[in-house]
Amino acid sequence: MALPFPYNPALDGLRAVAVLLVIADHCDVTVFDQGYFGVDLFFVLSGFLITRLLVDEIGATGRIDLWRFYLRRLLRLTPPLLLFLAAYLLIAPLLWPQLGLMSHVRDAALAAFYLTDYSQAFWHNPKVLIHTWSLSVEEHFYLIWPFAVLLLARIGPRGRLAVLFGLYLLASAWRIYIYETLGWDATYYRFDARIDGLVCGALLATALRHKDLISERAANVAGVVAWAALTVCLSIGFWRAPWSLVIMTNVAHVAAAGLLISASTRESRVSLVLSAPPLVGIGLISYGMYLWHYPAAIYFRELFPWYLTGPIVLGFSIAMATVSYLAVERPLQRYRRGLGGHQRNAATKPAAVGGEQVPQTAIGATTT
Repeated sequence: MALPFPYNPALDGLRAVAVLLVIADHCDVTVFDQGYFGVDLFFVLSGFLITRLLVDEIGATGRIDLWRFYLRRLLRLTPPLLLFLAAYLLIAPLLWPQLGLMSHVRDAALAAFYLTDYSQAFWHNPKVLIHTWSLSVEEHFYLIWPFAVLLLARIGPRGRLAVLFGLYLLASAWRIYIYETLGWDATYYRFDARIDGLVCGALLATALRHKDLISERAANVAGVVAWAALTVCLSIGFWRAPWSLVIMTNVAHVAAAGLLISASTRESRVSLVLSAPPLVGIGLISYGMYLWHYPAAIYFRELFPWYLTGPIVLGFSIAMATVSYLAVERPLQRYRRGLGGHQRNAATKPAAVGGEQVPQTAIGATTT
């Protein structure tokens, strides 16, 4: 049986890269108009981490404690989200009175119940809390994926890889079909059209679990391929361009997978870069940054040019995310560790990707 996955600071660094790309995009920073591909990086990373967590639990105990799994997800995601939404309901009616109080209340409710992926896809709501669609996508993934992993555990390693690869191809084909029939919005935001990125991460987690350590040379090659793929996405993956959802989304999956492969070897160039303390620090608070940055970006980009909006929004999101992390997220980490289940009983280190480094859903939000 493969050893539980130890903490890897490079994965926090990857979260930082993803959230910074998204913030730059939302602030209209020149050259980063395609930063929305940062969400795809997070989807792959989240699928990778949550699958490792579940597979390691099965390996250690022969089962998945579903109650503990869902409670951990709830405690990780929902309290910071509710804090953000409470602040939003206090401030939003003052900043956007034209939308009406009930509109803000409706949008906050959609976000709180993780419904904004489909509400945005079909009804173009919420108005200001659009960014919470990715939280909804990943929350829906968490609802079904433990059962999928339990089914996959019944077949051999090669069979699992074949099934996951086939599922990835089918999910990608479904995304393309939805785009061709229903258009951009109905494709970009909804869970069933975006699940292929999460499955890509699950496929990679399954493949790496049954492989020996990747050599430094192979990791560096994977890193070069990954950065090249990401550069292509950021260069020609224009918003609402047909090829962005039909082709570039899969290229972004390749970029994320390459970065994860490279980061799995601590001595690789990618791992050394992503393990830089500033990036790791941002990665640790990336969930809060994602939650808080978007309303600020909407407000300030109407007032200032991008070179002022970017620093203002970045500083604001770091400050608010730090408050959220210290006041809400870190205290709850201690409680979640008390729900450790198989991690407490395992003879080796925790399987949860570094004590608390398991899926940072939707731009950085899920630890164990």
